[in-house]
Amino acid sequence: MAESPLSVAREGAQEQPLVDAPSPVLTPGSLEDLYRVEMPQLARFLMRVGATPYEAADAAHEAFIAAIEKWDSLREPRAWLRKVAHRCYLRQTGRRDTPFDPLPDRPGGTCPIAHVTLKEGNQRVLNALAQLPPLQRHVMAWAQDGFSDGEIAQALAMREDAVRKNRSRARLRLQRILIEEAGGRDE
Repeated sequence: MAESPLSVAREGAQEQPLVDAPSPVLTPGSLEDLYRVEMPQLARFLMRVGATPYEAADAAHEAFIAAIEKWDSLREPRAWLRKVAHRCYLRQTGRRDTPFDPLPDRPGGTCPIAHVTLKEGNQRVLNALAQLPPLQRHVMAWAQDGFSDGEIAQALAMREDAVRKNRSRARLRLQRILIEEAGGRDE
């Protein structure tokens, strides 16, 4: 029996899922723990919004640098990091060349590129996400990171019903894109 394109996008036990599991509870003052847990997820979030792996890594690191300065006052660090990283990504778009050398890994293996390598199924989903209008793509990136409609609405300064509508439209459009792409192939 043929699988749907959406189920194909979720296959692969060793593959990093596009929908991230909720982060473990982080204690106050655990910036290092937050970095270790959230850095790969933040990079994938930015890739869902449209960043290349290099742009995602740069913007995510910029966001963590800003987090160091504001660490004591952050109430919702996961949401705050996504807002700041997205702004960093938007500022850098179009003003840099894509490097051809591999990114050097930092001591301790903290480079997010190693954690965001995608297999064909997830790459297909990223390509489909890239075809969505920017707002729908942004809402879906937040939803795939496990944020509720209310949290997304607060983070993006939108009404909750607008978030629901954008998420619903995005899901329908993604489904249509992935089905058209599959073109009746048995997978």
